[in-house]
Amino acid sequence: MTPVFDPKRRRLLLTAGTVSVLGLFEIPFVRQAAAADKYVDSIAALKKGLAAEITAHRRYVKFGRHAKQEGYKGLAYLYTALANSELIHGQNYTRVLATLGELVDEPEVVPTPLGTAKENLIYAADRELNSIEKIYPGILPVVEAEGHADIIAVVQYSWASHKQHLDIIEKIRKWSPSFFETVARKIDEKTDRYFVCQICGSTVTEIPKDICPVCMEPHTKYRLIPHDRFF
Repeated sequence: MTPVFDPKRRRLLLTAGTVSVLGLFEIPFVRQAAAADKYVDSIAALKKGLAAEITAHRRYVKFGRHAKQEGYKGLAYLYTALANSELIHGQNYTRVLATLGELVDEPEVVPTPLGTAKENLIYAADRELNSIEKIYPGILPVVEAEGHADIIAVVQYSWASHKQHLDIIEKIRKWSPSFFETVARKIDEKTDRYFVCQICGSTVTEIPKDICPVCMEPHTKYRLIPHDRFF
């Protein structure tokens, strides 16, 4: 059965059996070799995006563990929420690739340098900005040209979510070059709660009243990231 994309709900509806991918989750799998031939450029772009998302996920896991070890509880919590969001992006990409018969091996990812807590925060913001200004503006026109609705949707989800990530980080980073310790400790004193939409990875500090602003799913799709949850 062909996967269905409902433009009103903007949600992926996939059918058939399941297969484990990257050892992270179970996904529906439908082999559609003929369909894949129609979306060669989109598949290549999506694989590039998947590598970026898995890299981002690992980056935030690494930064979160380091922040926790250094006693920056607020930063560790922030990184944990962002890591959850990136994982959802990666799951979405892998799921869509699977519907086109593309079983994805562990993607090659860019190693993440580990510095001080201050350096890590600045680096994280720079990478989010790179995703917003370079990676997704490069991928989206490619997938839009071939018109696969599910691929377009998950790329749009990621782009919008990364903008949210940068907004959150920038609230901290704008003071961090000169006043990092003061800002970091204030975060520890009053840490926001983070909620992540399980459909698109949208990351917010307050659940929307009705629908997710990114995927338009009900606000009940958001999940609170526990303060004591670390990868």
